[in-house]
This record gives sequence, C-alpha cells and structure tokens, in this order.
Amino acid sequence: MRYLKSILNHFEKVLITLSMIIMVVLIFIQVFTRYVMGDAMTGTEEAARYLFIWLIFLSIGIGFSDKAHISIDIVIDRLPIATQKALRQFVYILLFGIFIFFTYQGYLLVDNMMGFGQNSATLQIPMWVVYLSLPIGFLFASLRLIQTSLNLWKEDDKEMEEEGPIL
Repeated sequence: MRYLKSILNHFEKVLITLSMIIMVVLIFIQVFTRYVMGDAMTGTEEAARYLFIWLIFLSIGIGFSDKAHISIDIVIDRLPIATQKALRQFVYILLFGIFIFFTYQGYLLVDNMMGFGQNSATLQIPMWVVYLSLPIGFLFASLRLIQTSLNLWKEDDKEMEEEGPIL
C-alpha cells in the first residue's frame, strides 16, 4: 500500500508540475510573439487552456491527501473525536459515490465525443482527449479519497485534538 501511495503521489505531482511548466512556457511564448514580434503564435493559447483543464482535474485528488479543500468544520471541531471521525467518514463515503458517478458520466461523455469525431479549432486534436481529463481526474480523486479515509482511522486522536476548534 505504501509503495502504491508513493507511485500515485509522485505520478500525480509530476504530471501536475509538468503541466504547469509547459502551460507557463506556452503563455510566455504567446505573450512574447504577440507583443514583441507583432504576430501571435497560433495554438499556444488553446494548448495552455487544455493543459489547465487537465491540471484542475488532476489536482482534485492531491487536495484530499493534503487536506487542502475548503471545509466548514466549526461544528465538527466541537464534537468528540470519535464522532468527528464518524462524520468525516460519512462525508468521504458520500463524496466517493459522487466521484464514481462523475467518473462514469465522464466515461460516457468521452465515449460520445469519440463518436462525434470533433477536433479542436487550432491544434486539431480530438476533443475526447480534453474531456478524458474528467474521468481520469475523478478516478484519481476516488483513489485519494480511499487513501484519506483509511488514514482517518490511523490518525492519532491527540493530533486531531491539537488541531482543535479555531475559536
């Protein structure tokens, strides 16, 4: 499990980092060619947009493992530790169901897009490649949610008490 976690963690972070670097370089090239050379390079804006879409969906799972998603926990923090864990587990189960639903719907969307044969305007890449970010991103998020759910019960109760309520 630890080996799988390490591979998944590095794989996602490497993909996200590479996407961000390539996106920044593409936008820099776009701005440079537009304002310095006087004529914008075609395709860079579209490529950066599609990379950004992939970046967003791949980052959902990392947010769960790092506990970086926004949450309102003013009520939960005031409950006993066992109740906090039970409520968080309940939320994780609900989210897992939603993520599986989104993964399945994303698969259906990609399947439809493959049937349409639509290509992007400038780069002429198949649009299903862009839409593939939805099922893959939510599949990774589902795996991260399982990981976070398992880690919830491994956490030391003292760690949760130290985090405690804000007020």
